[in-house]
Parts: sequence; structure tokens; C-alpha cells
Amino acid sequence: MSFKEKIAWISVITTALVWGGYFGFMLATGGKLYGPAYLAGFIGAVIVQTILMIAAAIVTAVLAPADASAGSDERDRDIARRAYAFAYPVLLALVVCVAASVHFGVHAVGMAYGIMGAIVIAEIVHYAAQIAGYRRGH
Repeated sequence: MSFKEKIAWISVITTALVWGGYFGFMLATGGKLYGPAYLAGFIGAVIVQTILMIAAAIVTAVLAPADASAGSDERDRDIARRAYAFAYPVLLALVVCVAASVHFGVHAVGMAYGIMGAIVIAEIVHYAAQIAGYRRGH
């Protein structure tokens, strides 16, 4: 498994766990804690994911220094390009759905959380598409 594939696995797992926890907290509280509680949770989620990603990348690089120092080749760039080609339409579709939610009574704060969720889902799709690209061999 290449270093870039390992990073994609780390990214998809930490993103799903950290942001799943954040949105799970929002669902568990019924969405009634607008303001400081969710802002603190958001800041905490950003910090936790950053720490987890840095720590995992360092451990992965220490365990395989030759892979970590290798540059991107044409295959890596092709996989990255295809992953964005999968994730971008997902993001656009979800943002359009969030924008349309205004017609169902969703307020601006709810829409902001919806857009955050759309970004998280698109990032998970992006990393999953990278993993699939590495697994398929192109």
C-alpha cells in the first residue's frame, strides 16, 4: 500500500469519526443548542481531526520513510483527478439540496450546518474514490 493510499485511508476514517461524532452530537441534542455549544464542538472537531491527521501522517512516514518522500507520479495525479471528478458533483448536488431546503422552512443556521455536512460528505467521497483508485490500480 502506497503512502498516498495510507493517507487517504487515514483521512476517510478520521473524517468519518470526527465529523460523524460532531453531527451525532447535534442529532443527539435535537439541534436545539445553536450557538456556543455547536461552535465549541466545531472548533473541537477541527482541532481533533488536525491532531489525528498529523499524528497518523507522522507515524506512517516514520514507518515507511522512502514511500513518504516519494513524489507524485502520473498514476497518483490521475487518481487524484478522478477522485475530485466523483466528489465535486456530490458536493454540488448536496449544496443545491441545502439551498432548496429554504422552501421547507430551514433557517440560515440550519442551512449553514447543512453545507458543512455537504462538505464533509464530499470529502469522504473524495477519499473513498482515491482509495478505490489505488485498489483498482489506476
